[in-house]
Amino acid sequence: MSKKQMSLEGFFAKGKRPSEETEEECMTTTKKKKAAFNRQYQNTYLKYGFIATGDSHAPSPLCIICGDRLSNEAMKPSKLLRHLETKHPTLKNKPLEYFERKKREQQGQKQLLRASTTTNTGALRASYLVANRIAKAKKSFTIGEELILPATKDICCELFGEVAAEKIAQVPLSASTVTRRIDEIAEDIETQLLEKINTSPWYALQVDESTDVDNKAILLVYVRYLYQEDVHEDMLCALSLTTKTTAAELFRSLDDYVSGKLKWSFCVGICTDGAAAMTGRLSGLTTRIKEVAPECESTHCVIHREMLASRKMPPELNSVLNDVVGVINHIKAHALNSRLFEQLCEEMNAEHRRLLLHTEIRWLSRGRSLARVFELREPLQRFFSEKKSPLAAHFSDKEWVAKLAYICDVFGLLNELNLSLQGKMTTVFKLADKVAAFKAKLDLWRRRVNRGIFDMFQTLAGFLEETLPEQSFSQLVQDHLSLLLKEFERYFPITKDPRTDKEWIRDPFVNKPGESSLPLQEEDQLLEITNDGGLKSMFETSALPVFWIKVMAEYPEIATKALKTLLPFPTSYLCEAGFSAVTATKTILRSRLNISNTLRVSLSPITPRWDRLVAEKQAQGSH
Repeated sequence: MSKKQMSLEGFFAKGKRPSEETEEECMTTTKKKKAAFNRQYQNTYLKYGFIATGDSHAPSPLCIICGDRLSNEAMKPSKLLRHLETKHPTLKNKPLEYFERKKREQQGQKQLLRASTTTNTGALRASYLVANRIAKAKKSFTIGEELILPATKDICCELFGEVAAEKIAQVPLSASTVTRRIDEIAEDIETQLLEKINTSPWYALQVDESTDVDNKAILLVYVRYLYQEDVHEDMLCALSLTTKTTAAELFRSLDDYVSGKLKWSFCVGICTDGAAAMTGRLSGLTTRIKEVAPECESTHCVIHREMLASRKMPPELNSVLNDVVGVINHIKAHALNSRLFEQLCEEMNAEHRRLLLHTEIRWLSRGRSLARVFELREPLQRFFSEKKSPLAAHFSDKEWVAKLAYICDVFGLLNELNLSLQGKMTTVFKLADKVAAFKAKLDLWRRRVNRGIFDMFQTLAGFLEETLPEQSFSQLVQDHLSLLLKEFERYFPITKDPRTDKEWIRDPFVNKPGESSLPLQEEDQLLEITNDGGLKSMFETSALPVFWIKVMAEYPEIATKALKTLLPFPTSYLCEAGFSAVTATKTILRSRLNISNTLRVSLSPITPRWDRLVAEKQAQGSH
């Protein structure tokens, strides 16, 4: 059999005719030849009105007159000339200089378009940055168009010229634009936050409810979670309560948000104030949360408990407080009295010129307003004497002034305690230490007063330098200190001290075998940590939660117990600070503002992903 016959048999075995295979091979070969050959642009083609564009290996001719783009196969003088004679017959005899000028104009337009696109992109990014600052400053959204943009244009015009001012004018900052920008920034921050929380094994919540200037009820929720070997705090959400603020409505609103984005089973702590809707034993918010989050532990805010413990006073001291409130209201409630008293203080060279109001909802105002009245007692006595008011008699009564000096000192000390309990990233151990120290001080002060020593009360001690206190006054001070100590024991009982059997969390290297009531496995892991010199060095250079996060991989059981104790909020400070931001943001002039997104941008520490936000929008300059 010949080679040709063998080849034919092979073709038929594959089910194809020789003619078909040959035809396919020919077509493939032709395509490869065509693909391998690409026509290149020549400078002489400009006289036909064409320049090169596209890929340098296979350029396409572009007509600089009409903008038509031909294929690479048309890169022939005959085809280019035919286009010129057909589409632009009047330009056939134009000199080469004419087409060179058109080419320069076309290149200039490209550069202008490229510069315009770059400027618009920068203006878009600047629009986001300015909107972010407006939200963080809690200012009206119209401030961008009414103040920021004109002021920036004036500055740039004076320092850099009109060209810079024209670029600044392209930044879109209308009220509606700023609103959209803030909404988009808030959405990006929320997305990042939820992604971080979902990577954490647990999280804890802090919840509080209040009303804004428009009498709209707001449920503010903060979250604490683990992320990248550290503990983070952030505002989870600000929910509007359309109708009632009962425990059922609070839980429904919170559950609608959490169930769609997080898992209740990972919640290990909920901190609230002492409102019945929050802490009700049968149907309160915390009770309902525990039903869906079995590991969740509820905490009554330490700051609220401190305020409740300091409210009770003996009738003799309470009457002095009421008299002071009457003095302040008599002057502050009348504009003329305020102006006359201010002028009198100036004439007497007093250190201060005005009195301070005392409100129950502002925790620190009581001590400050009392201290101001004591400092201005001489101008007050003169003012009321000239007015022939019976209030003047209080300031000439030494016993009354002594009581005023005492409650100034006591509430000043309570204010110091209150401030020490506030702040971010607080732990239950730190606050329990401060409360225990204050309780010990109350007992010490009571015993010192019993011996006639008042030097721990600086204002009172200075007033009593000239006269000795009466026995009745000393007994009154003792009774008040005893009452304070009793109330603190009531709200911070020793039996519920969070430090009991948990000191090993705060310092695992002072642990002694058998002192902790831990299961055997956890006790073994704690002993291994206690005797590890490398971990001790890490403990001395790391924050307490960070240390337990780092050892979690090696000692999971004991670290888990420690972190579940450290993670819950001990106070509702962040919510209180958040409602201060609500007051500053939602004013009478902006009573219809939807506060949720603005609050998230102004309160969240998360940096928005600016590149992603800008990439999702088409850059357009302001008109």
